[in-house]
This record gives sequence, structure tokens and C-alpha cells, in this order.
Amino acid sequence: MKKIADALKSTPILLALVFIAVCFFPSAIIAPSESSVNAIVTAVGLDKNDQDYEVTLMTFLSRPNQSYSEQYEIISCSAPSISEAFTNASLQIGKNISLFHTHTAVVSEKLLEEEDIASSLDYLARVASIPQSCILISTNVTSKQFLEFVQELDKESDINLEELLFYTSNYVLWKYTTISSFYEGYYSPVKCSLLGHLTISQGDVDGIPIKNTENVVGLGDNKDEKKGNSSSESESQEQSGQNDSVKNGSSQPSVSDETQNNDENNSNNMKQLQIINDGSCILIKNGKYQVELTKEQLQGLNWLNNSTSGSVVTLDNVSDDSFNNAKLIYKVQRKQILDRFEFQNGVPVYTANVKLYLTLMEVNGTKEEILKSKEPIYISETVRQLIEKQVKSEIMNSVEISKTNNCDTLDMFERFYDKKRTETRKLMETENIQPEDFFKNVVFKVIVSIFPV
Repeated sequence: MKKIADALKSTPILLALVFIAVCFFPSAIIAPSESSVNAIVTAVGLDKNDQDYEVTLMTFLSRPNQSYSEQYEIISCSAPSISEAFTNASLQIGKNISLFHTHTAVVSEKLLEEEDIASSLDYLARVASIPQSCILISTNVTSKQFLEFVQELDKESDINLEELLFYTSNYVLWKYTTISSFYEGYYSPVKCSLLGHLTISQGDVDGIPIKNTENVVGLGDNKDEKKGNSSSESESQEQSGQNDSVKNGSSQPSVSDETQNNDENNSNNMKQLQIINDGSCILIKNGKYQVELTKEQLQGLNWLNNSTSGSVVTLDNVSDDSFNNAKLIYKVQRKQILDRFEFQNGVPVYTANVKLYLTLMEVNGTKEEILKSKEPIYISETVRQLIEKQVKSEIMNSVEISKTNNCDTLDMFERFYDKKRTETRKLMETENIQPEDFFKNVVFKVIVSIFPV
């Protein structure tokens, strides 16, 4: 014992470790696990029904299983405020709501159209401590329906929501649409933000189908409503048939069975629900829905952004010395944008020289044409003109849409203010222009240059 005491005296670090072990190890061993005290929320959805807010939580459940699969439960609560809805959710689960591991926040289009979502996100950002890196997206259905659909997606496939959003943010939207980036745009002079958009649709569209949608409330495209209408009609028909048979003194077969069989066949033939990630996004101004940009319209803005890569140019019905009504597909290997900001007669003018370095990737034509186009650097003068015209048209179309909705999607105000501060201030004072309206006054000049690589 004396040797142990001497060893502890000679090594203070060892003494400190023993002290820590004696004081803290017992409490750590007997303390309950985090999952037994806190509900681990991986995704949260916000909706509004009449005057109440509805909060939907996708909660991780730590249950023992032999399949090594994660299990989630959807919890939904409504209340006049977001904080009350979270309190009600805690009462239902019997645990504290923990948002430290939340990677996705979903808001419905309806909520975006009705009110400023900054106030709805305020509780999550300030009090509930949701990570600022949490991805913020919108959907065409309610957030509750969307998360129920995502739950089924996780069960039936190896595709998860986080992977879809990661790819879209890096290769389509050029940046993560996080809560942090939303607030950066919301409190910027132009008050514009960009949200990724995922839709749930039913029909002949390209998407990720889900077979089991029975547990997804409200996503049957009025399946239950149709059944209800048909059943009420069949009941009335059956009753009228019985009345007629009584009047005629004979028993006639009811048409309710036939109607019910037809309804069952129709419901069985209903097409699967699908989650659609088509690269579209939502433009937000002052925290409210402004306009939805399609992938093609977003591509027009991406041509003016050096951060995006891997874009594709498709030309239809190309006819030149080597091709006759062929389809050519080029991939952008590299992109260079030379900007110039200037004022001409007091008008802000933005000139962009877009240099695209392309490689021929695919040819849909005759055998002879394909043999002629084996060289990946093939770009004829006709092809060059077609690409330049198409890219310039896409850019100007997207700029016009942004101007129509008064959304400075290209940060023109801040860039002009940084490059030409004196002229910008003079214009704003003379014309009484607000920062958020500056974009509408900018004249765009686009030069597109094509180079084979």
C-alpha cells in the first residue's frame, strides 16, 4: 500500500486520473443513456392548419434488433405556437426533444405562401438549438405527409433524404440551402434566399416510387375521398333500387356490388407515389414564396456561377458538314467567367464573358455520323453558334424571370456596391432606389465563347 501511495505522490498525473475515476466513473455508469432521456430528432417539419402550427418530428428509436436497421417514428403535434407544439410533442413522447442531430427541416409551400417563415424558424434557431447547418427544403405537400413518405423510403430502399439533398446542393444549386444561408439572404440588403424543392407526385413521372403508402396520411390523391363518394353513391343507388323493387313487388339485384368492385379495381390500378428530385428550387423574398425555378431556369443562373460544374449542353437537330438532324450532347469540363461592372450614362451595366470548355459526350445519329464524331473535341462553326445562342438564351431568360419577381439571385447589388460604390450610391440617391430593387435596373450583356477540350 505504501508503494502505491509513493507511486501516486511521484506521478501527479496518475493521482489526478485516480481522483477523476473515483468521482465521475460511478455516476457515468449508473446514468441513463441519452436516448432514454432525449428523443433524437433527425428531421423536423413545419405546417400551419388554420390558426394552429403543426410540428412533425422524425424521431430515432433505439430499439434492439437483429437487422442493424435504424427505426424511426413520426410524431406530430399542433398548437397556436411552435414552442407549444414542441412542448406537446415532449409530453406525447415522454422525453426531451433534442434537435442537435437534426439534418433536415421541411416547410410546405402553403406555409411559405401564407407567412414569413423566419418567424416560424425563430424558435428552432434560438431556443431549440437546431444546427445552423441543417438543410432547409420545401415541398408541394404538407411537411407531415412528406416526412411520412421519407420514412417509407428509408424502409424500402437504401436511398435517404440526406444523400439526395447533398447531391442537389453540390451539383445543382451550387450551395447548401441551410438555415444559416436562409438567414444570410433574409437579413441581406436584397432579402432573397434560395430553397431546395422536392415534390411528391403520382403518375407517369421520373422519380423514386414507394409501394407501401398505406401509412402515409393524405397521400393517396383523394383515394379515401373517392371511396367515400362512391360508397355514398352506391348506398343511395341501393336504397333507390330497394324502393323500386318494393314498389314493383319484385326483388331486383342491387348495383352497389358492381360499383364497389369497380372502385376496388380503380384503387388497385392507382399509380404509385413518387418523390421527385428534378433540380427545381424556390425563390424566397422577405421569407415568403416568390416563384419556383425549374432545373432549366436554374441552369441559366448557374452559367454565371463559377461554383457549378458538370453542366451538360444538348443540341437537337444539328445539321452541318458531318451531321444531318443529329442530337449532340456536350459536357462542360471547365468554365471561366470574366466579369465587368460599369456605369454607362448612369445605368449599371454588367458584362459577363462566359468561356466554356466542352467535350463531345454522346451522338444520336446514323452509324456514319457516329464514326465521324469519334473525336471528342469535335466542334464545328455551326455547333459553336448553336451552343453560344442556347447558353445566352438560357441566361437572359433566367435573368428576366428574376427581374419580374424582383429577386436579386445573382447578388448584383452587393457586387456593384463593392466594385462601384460611389456610382451605386449616387444612382440610389438620385432615383430613390432601395437595395432590394437595384437588380431591376441592371443591364446584362453576355458573351459566350466555346472551346473544345
